[in-house]
Amino acid sequence: MLNSRVFDYRIWVTLILSLGFGFVLNKLVPILSEKPLFLLALPLGVLFFVVLVVKPKWVLAAIILTRPLLDNLLNLTKSSNSGEAQGIGLGAILNLAIIALAVFLCIHYSTFPRRNKVVLSWFIYLFFMFLSVCYSPFRVEGLRSLFNYFSYFAMFIIPFLIIKNKEDFLFWFKVFAWSFVLPIFFANIDMIHGGRHYEDAGDRIAGTFTHPNILAFYLVLGMTTYFYILKSGYWKFRPQTLWAIRILMLNMLVLLIATKTRNAWIACFIGFSIYGYLKDKRFLFFLFLFLFLSFLVPQVKDRILTVFQDKESSDYQGMNSFVWRLHMWGSSLSMIEQKPLQGYGLDTFIPMSAQFSDVGANGAHNTYLQVLFETGIFGLLSFISLFLSPLIIFFKNMRKTANHSQARLWAILVGYVVSYIIICSADNLTYYLVFNWYVWFFIGMMMLSEKFLYD
Repeated sequence: MLNSRVFDYRIWVTLILSLGFGFVLNKLVPILSEKPLFLLALPLGVLFFVVLVVKPKWVLAAIILTRPLLDNLLNLTKSSNSGEAQGIGLGAILNLAIIALAVFLCIHYSTFPRRNKVVLSWFIYLFFMFLSVCYSPFRVEGLRSLFNYFSYFAMFIIPFLIIKNKEDFLFWFKVFAWSFVLPIFFANIDMIHGGRHYEDAGDRIAGTFTHPNILAFYLVLGMTTYFYILKSGYWKFRPQTLWAIRILMLNMLVLLIATKTRNAWIACFIGFSIYGYLKDKRFLFFLFLFLFLSFLVPQVKDRILTVFQDKESSDYQGMNSFVWRLHMWGSSLSMIEQKPLQGYGLDTFIPMSAQFSDVGANGAHNTYLQVLFETGIFGLLSFISLFLSPLIIFFKNMRKTANHSQARLWAILVGYVVSYIIICSADNLTYYLVFNWYVWFFIGMMMLSEKFLYD
C-alpha cells in the first residue's frame, strides 16, 4: 500500500504554484530582461512561494499589510501587446498566491464553509462568469477577469479557514486594521505634494493606488473598520490610543475629500447615515452638521456644482461626468436588448463600447450595467445576490439581538454593504482588484463575528 505522504497536499500545491509561476515567468522574462532591477525580484518570488507552503499565515499577513502599497510598482512589470490590452505582470503571481493559499488552507484544515449562503452566491456568480468567458470574443481578457474574481472569492473564504477562536479573530482584525496605516501615510505625502492634475476635476490624490477613486473607496472601508473598532469595545485602549484612532479617522476624511470622488462621498455619507438611522439618532445630527459645513469647503462645493453644469472638460467630450455617464448608459441599452439573457461575454463592454457609444470607448462606470451587458440578466442577478446575501444576514442579526451594543455593530456593517451597493451604480468596481480583496476579507471576517465575539 502506498504511503499516504505521497499525496501530501504540500506537493500538489507546490506543483500548481510551479506551473502558474512558470507560465507567468514565460510572459514576463522577455519584458523584465530589459529591466534588470525587476529580475532581482525573481529569487525573492521563489522564496515567497516556498514560505507560502511552509508558513501560509505569515504570507497572508504580509500580503494584507503590504498589498495596497504595490499597485504602481506591479504595473511597471506588466507586459502588453496587441492581443492583451492590459498585459500580465507580477501582480498575477500575487493573485495566484491568494488562490493557492485558499486551496492550501482548505486541504490543510479539511474545512470549507459549504453551508454559507454567501458562498453559494459566489458559486453561482463564478459559474455564470465562467460560462460568459466561453462565448466571449475576448477570451484572454475574460480569463484574466475570471481569475481576479476567483481571487476575490479566495479572500472571502480565507477568514473561515484561519479563524478558529476569538483570539484568532482579534488578531486578524488587528492585522487588517493596521494595513490602512501605511497607505494613509503615503496618501498624506501625495496630498502635501499637491496630487495629480485631472482635466475633469483639478488636483486629486491617489496615494499608492492607480486612481483617486480606488483610494477613495479604500478610505471609506478604512473609516468603517476603525469606526467598528471604536464602537465594539473588544479592544481595551488607553485614552491616547483612542484619540490616535479618532485623529486617524479624521485624517482619512480629509484624504477622502482630497480624492474629489463624489461617488465615494455619497456612499460614505449614506453608509454612516444608515447606521445613525438604525441605531444612533444623535449621530445623524453631527452627520448632517458636517454635511452642511462641507459645502463651505470650496473644493467640495465646486466638485458638486459641476454635476449641474452643462460643460466640464474636454475629457468628457464637452460634457460633465454625470451627463457623460448617462450618454454611455443610454447608448448601451440597444445592444443589451439584443442579448438580454446571456450578454456578449466577459470583458466585452470596453472593447465593444466603441461600436455603440456616442461618447467613445470606455468603461460602463456602472457595475450593474456592465455585468448585464457582459453576462445577461442571470449574471446580473447572481452579482446582486453577492451583496444581498451578507446584507440580509447582517440586518437579521441586528434585528434579532437583544444586546444594543452588538446591534450597533451589525448596523455599521449594514451601512457599509449598502454603501458598496451605491458605489457600484456609478463606477467600474469589478476592476478594482486590491479594493475588492479587502472588502471581501472584511465581509468574511464580519460573518464570523457572531460566532466568536457575541456571547
